[in-house]
Amino acid sequence: MILRNVLENPGWYTQYTPYQPEISQGRLEALINFQTLIEDLTALPMANASLLDEATAAAEAMTMCVGHAAERGDRDARAPRRHVFWVQAETHPQTIAVMHTRAEPLGIALRTGTAAEIAAGLGPDVAGVLLSYPTTDAGSTIPGR
Repeated sequence: MILRNVLENPGWYTQYTPYQPEISQGRLEALINFQTLIEDLTALPMANASLLDEATAAAEAMTMCVGHAAERGDRDARAPRRHVFWVQAETHPQTIAVMHTRAEPLGIALRTGTAAEIAAGLGPDVAGVLLSYPTTDAGSTIPGR
């Protein structure tokens, strides 16, 4: 009994925390409430909230944007395929690297550029844009600041 409950229980000798459904449910509820609030405030069709690291969350947001654009394109056969996603060049390099890794196998054309280059490159094939605030060098690209 001691062997099974103490020595074979990883909770005694690792930092493993057993699954706690109450905490997980509370986090999920907080995320869905936040997403709903952002959708309501911005009048956007979707929002994403995540407990993931920045790079993974950015890649997931990119995938969501392209997926949402594809769903809309399925409804309108005349709509161009939106497969381009822009990311600001001043975003953390590790974030851009994860986005490239996720974009390549999915056929997403990930483009990087300054805010001005992104604005000039917006077209009917663009599914989304990621702008960083603050930028990787702690700067701001908000006009007038």
